[in-house]
Amino acid sequence: MKALILAAGKGSRMRPLTNDLPKSLIPVNGKPILQYQLESLDFAGIDECIIVIGYLGHMIQDRFRSRFGGVRIKYISNEIFAETNNIYSVWLARHEISDGMLLLEGDILFDRSFIDNLLGQHTGKNVAVVDKFQAHMDGTVILGHRGMANNMVLKADQASGFDYKHALKTVNIYAFDQLVMKNLFLPRLSDYIESGYVNQFYEVVIANLVSEGSLALAIHSTGVDLWMEIDTLEDLSQAEEMFSGVESGDLVLSRVSGNLKRRNIV
Repeated sequence: MKALILAAGKGSRMRPLTNDLPKSLIPVNGKPILQYQLESLDFAGIDECIIVIGYLGHMIQDRFRSRFGGVRIKYISNEIFAETNNIYSVWLARHEISDGMLLLEGDILFDRSFIDNLLGQHTGKNVAVVDKFQAHMDGTVILGHRGMANNMVLKADQASGFDYKHALKTVNIYAFDQLVMKNLFLPRLSDYIESGYVNQFYEVVIANLVSEGSLALAIHSTGVDLWMEIDTLEDLSQAEEMFSGVESGDLVLSRVSGNLKRRNIV
């Protein structure tokens, strides 16, 4: 399985930091967001990663080159990143991911064991990573039952009065096997692009497949694993507090009842 990281966007809500730096290179406690992701991929044994770059993409290439630890890196450039959304970035990588993929967005921060925990619990499954929906969250949600997604609702389809009581927030991390990629995801993705829908979120493809019953999508709760989507300067400040003191391999931070605690690994 290859990892695909989407890192083409401008990160306008992170200005002025993104005036001269791509969002995925913004440091959290001195380390770029993308480095946290690559460390987690390396720890999980993922040996190949495709990064779709766009805005100031040369800076990402200059920083990580062709390898990070045991992870080989290939870059694909979205030259029209300003006029397209992430569905187009995924489509550009279509020839690299037909054997299966772990899909990540380049602004998601998580600790080193995150990906290893995900893949270890869901070997061979098609899975979406989720967390319990909270009032401050925004974006696509999943309604599930007994560990499977029944419905996936994009933000645009969450009408006034939408009931979030049982909603699960997507973490923007997905894993799909070869069969699903070749027979379902990539053909439907191409249908959208060929029809001109280049300014959509890629999740519209997943939501469509789930709603019609074509895709059996397991849901993986983050549990005590830390994660943070960094969209704003306020998010960045919270992330630096949340991940302060995290040392590779020495400790892990856990979330219990909304509080952080430190737990030694033995």
